[in-house]
Parts: sequence; C-alpha cells; structure tokens
Amino acid sequence: MALEAITLSIDVTSWATSPKRPDAMNDAGLAGMRCAFCGLPIGKCQMQSPGPQKSNGDSAGGLPACPLCALPQHLERPHIDDEAALVWLPEMSQQAINAMMREIHIQIRALGEDLQADSIFQKHSPSHRSLHYARAVLAERIQPAIDRIGTNSAHELGIALLELSPAAYARRAALLGGLRLMPLGRFFDGDRDVYPEIVDSWMKPSDKPGVRTKTAEPISSLGKG
Repeated sequence: MALEAITLSIDVTSWATSPKRPDAMNDAGLAGMRCAFCGLPIGKCQMQSPGPQKSNGDSAGGLPACPLCALPQHLERPHIDDEAALVWLPEMSQQAINAMMREIHIQIRALGEDLQADSIFQKHSPSHRSLHYARAVLAERIQPAIDRIGTNSAHELGIALLELSPAAYARRAALLGGLRLMPLGRFFDGDRDVYPEIVDSWMKPSDKPGVRTKTAEPISSLGKG
C-alpha cells in the first residue's frame, strides 16, 4: 500500500469532537485495519488524521491512523507534551521514528517494564540495556530541537502553527525541516493513560505480560527513513 506523508499539524476541528475511546472499540473489527501512514496494524485505538490537503489548503478528509502516527498530526491534544517531544532528526522520516518507537515499546512491554520514557528499568539484562540505549539515542535529539526553535514542546509548536497564514501553514513541512515528534510511551484517553492497552493490542498473545516473557532482540542503531 502507498503510505501517506506525515507533517506536523494542528487540527482545530478535533477540539469539538472526542476520539473513539480505546476501551469502547471492537478489537475484532480493527484486526485487519492498517495505518494509512506507517502501514502497520492499527491495534486497539483508531484515530483520524486531518488527511492530505487540497490545493486550497482544506483537508481532503480523515484517514485511519494508529496512535503514534496520529500524534504528530494532532498537536492540539490536551496531554501532547506528556505523550511526545520534539526532536531534530532529519535523517529519519516520522514514519520510521514511529515504527522504531513502536517496536521499542513492544519489547519493553514484553519485558514487563514501564513504557514511560522517564521510567527506570527494574532489571538490567542485555535486552534492557539495548532498549535503554535505543531510546536514549533518540532522546539525545531533543536538545538540537531546542537549539533550533527554542523549545521541545509540541504544544508550543501547535500554538505557533495556529499563528501562521494559510499559505505559510501549507508550507510547514518545508519550514519545519528535520523537526520530528518522538513518542514518550504515553497516550491519553481523557485523563487516563491507555498506551499499555494499545501496545498490548500490537503484541502477539504469547508476548503479552503475564503470559510469557519474550527475550527482546537488540536494537543497536537508527535506520534511515
């Protein structure tokens, strides 16, 4: 399938609507659905992206997106700064970052550790060290983002995007250059972090906590998007 591009965006129309709650979704109905942006299974929580823009700057309609691919396109989310941080990473596409963080989080979850980026692993096996290193390498790109735009806050970037003219907003991909969004291991439904449930829906049954712990394969380097 041809994948859609991801551009850091703010969708003010979503303020008037509520996303589908993950605990109210039909897992069986979503089993075969794939994200229009990364091509991976959506899992338990389906979001809607603003969709590609028409020549006049209007949205062409929403597209199904997994939570990680929805985040960069919904900087207006109330807890966005708890869910993701801006990084400067021009050598990787947003889709590649999302796919890498998704796999990191799946492996962290399989090891029974907390998914949040600021959490400390309780064990220190080679698999734990590999996952810590992979996550830390991406986190090192936060400071270059701050150096370039003065913040790593997705919320602040969203406010800045609102102040752009329609013509400038349409060119935001070029204006933002190598700025990307790094998922931080949280995803909120209201005030509840439902990300562990979402990650569980991405895992094979035998890999889920409490069923059987999988030995994670080391992630040793960043791939290019």
